[in-house]
Amino acid sequence: MQANQRQHCLRHGLSRKVFRISTYIYRTMWHFALILVMVNLRTSAFNVDTRTAVVHQSTNGSMFGFSIALHRDKDFSWLLVGAPKAQTKQPEVEEGGAVFRCSIDSPNMCQMIPFDTSGPGKIILRGNKEDMDKKSHQWFGATVHSSGENGAIVACAPRYVYYSSNLKRQDPVGTCWVVRGSFQNFQEYSPCRTTAWGYHRQGSCQAGFSAAVTKDGRQLFIGAVGSWYWQGQLYSQDLLSKESQYGTPEGPEEED
Repeated sequence: MQANQRQHCLRHGLSRKVFRISTYIYRTMWHFALILVMVNLRTSAFNVDTRTAVVHQSTNGSMFGFSIALHRDKDFSWLLVGAPKAQTKQPEVEEGGAVFRCSIDSPNMCQMIPFDTSGPGKIILRGNKEDMDKKSHQWFGATVHSSGENGAIVACAPRYVYYSSNLKRQDPVGTCWVVRGSFQNFQEYSPCRTTAWGYHRQGSCQAGFSAAVTKDGRQLFIGAVGSWYWQGQLYSQDLLSKESQYGTPEGPEEED
């Protein structure tokens, strides 16, 4: 009698477990099906205008379109396009990268913005003229941002390399350029180009990995992801006073 009761209880308990598992599987499959339906609805509800689209193209391999931003200046609207592997006319620079301003109305109407037209900086060392930085493959144009109408534009090269004074170290500190005044006034900002070399300090900060300018065009923010053993830094720069700059300090060792 007791054995029969135990078998009955076991069968009853097993049935309840099977029922619970079946219910769980059913609910999981129902939720999964619902997610698929929602994803399908979200992806099928949007399409690019292929009939009246304005298309801009550039040289193959330039990574034209890696970054984009909209800008308006003196009643003209522009599409800003970064091409971080574009070949420019900078002397002794290979694939330094560029930023273009393109028409929003006519296809293939783009002009390169002359942020930096010079080659590598030079230094006299032991009577010889040597490069003090490297602009080749610096990925200028990887980051592009506009502060808005008649405002400032910032474009960055996070892979820009700076050499130490004795040329023994070459660190990817990164750099950014800002243009204001209707594409007339250019200024460079490279906050990690200091004597704090080495990846354990600011040598690999890669300033310009991200960047933005406030809507009033007054304050520049630069992200430097590689500082302090890749803890990262954020710089705030007053565009009306180059000496007015603030950078977040190094955190505790356990955050390395």
